[in-house]
Amino acid sequence: MKISYNPETDVLNIYFQESPVEKREREQPDRILDYDKNGNLVRLKILNASQRVSNPQRVEYSVILPNPVTEEGKPLSLSDQLAFMQLPLAERRRILAAQSEAMIEHYEQDTEWREFQGSDIMVY
Repeated sequence: MKISYNPETDVLNIYFQESPVEKREREQPDRILDYDKNGNLVRLKILNASQRVSNPQRVEYSVILPNPVTEEGKPLSLSDQLAFMQLPLAERRRILAAQSEAMIEHYEQDTEWREFQGSDIMVY
């Protein structure tokens, strides 16, 4: 996915894939949807973006991993996941940094991966 914003034309483009455009629909006077020959969404174009988006020059990207789990190994509920996403960005970053530190400690203590990484692959 690629996002571009042109402040001179005040147009925000969100590209979902790189395919030739076969069909264009104007959803609203300020939104244009482009589709490929199979009907897949190729691009969303927002005209007058500064009036439609709080800050078209700022992008926040996050990936929701499948089946996230708690520290106890239990799957997180959808409401837990949504609650996490509603936290302020600084708090989410703090939590993720703490989880990263815990993983660093885990891999520093667990030497099995180093032994595997340093050995040759043997075919039997």
